[in-house]
Order: sequence, then structure tokens, then C-alpha cells
Amino acid sequence: MSGYSRGNPAMGDVVRSVLVLGAIVLALWFVGRLVTVTPDQPTSDADWRTAASGVEPRAGFTPLVPPELPDGWRATRAELVEDRWQLNVVTRDGDFVGLSQRPGDAKTLEQLVEDRAEASDADGAARIGGKAWEVFTSGEDTTLARVVGREAVVVTGSAPRDVLQDYVASLVPFSP
Repeated sequence: MSGYSRGNPAMGDVVRSVLVLGAIVLALWFVGRLVTVTPDQPTSDADWRTAASGVEPRAGFTPLVPPELPDGWRATRAELVEDRWQLNVVTRDGDFVGLSQRPGDAKTLEQLVEDRAEASDADGAARIGGKAWEVFTSGEDTTLARVVGREAVVVTGSAPRDVLQDYVASLVPFSP
């Protein structure tokens, strides 16, 4: 006669059952990892030209845009949020560059910098296209800010500073 009844298994039986179930779960996890494909571009592309064409009629200002995105760069967000034009791109190296533009003056610019580059510190100025842009830094991120015409413009990102400055230098008013 055995030492236990059917309703009360021995501890060894419980441990073996747990090990078998654990092995099955682990095997399923490995199979899932083998057949899962991580996309090269985890975010979708945004049609920034179409989005830019709707800004002036809706917000009353002409958005700044690059004439073309450099090779390997992708727009991931292009939209008018309330009265703010937002164009976000990812560089070939995977760095972020975000452009924010809204009607306003120096006070609006200050608020936009606080909103788009939270906890950044003033870091001098840069001359871009013959104009002075305020520079702010926070960790690895750099922000360039200036009032252009009647709009506050902020470009912030994790891209190297010279890349951000080249991007800012390329900005032109959108024309269809």
C-alpha cells in the first residue's frame, strides 16, 4: 500500500508538476521570442506636408518646415494641437528633433520653452542664419528658441547640437 492517498500527493509529486509546468511556460516564451519580429520603424510615418497645409487656414499663421527631410529622417508627428504647430522627426541615427511653433511674443516663447524643454537651463546663444537663437540644455537634450516674426519657435531634441542648428537653418515658411 502506498504512503499517501489520491487526495493528498507527496511533496515530490508537487515539485515535479511545478517543474514540468515551468518548463512548458519557458519553452513557450522562447518560441514566442523566436517568431516575434521587432519592426525597424516602431513608429509610423506622418504626412507632414499635408498636415502643414492645414495650419494657416486653421491657426492663422504659416508653419515653418524643412524644404525636405534629410535622407534617413522620418516625420513621426505632424499636427496642429490647439494653436501650436508640432513637427517631430527622427534622424537616421534615431535621435529625436521636435519643432513647436505658436503665435506669440517673448513671454509665449518662455512658456513654450518651459513646456517643450522642461527643466532645461539657459546655455547662451547660437547664431543661425545670421539670427540669434537662445540655447537651453537639459542632460543630453538641446533646445533652440526664438521669436520668428509673430510666432514663438522652439526646436528641441536629442540630436547633436550641430544637427539641430542645421535643421533650424533649413526651416522655411510652408508653401504648397
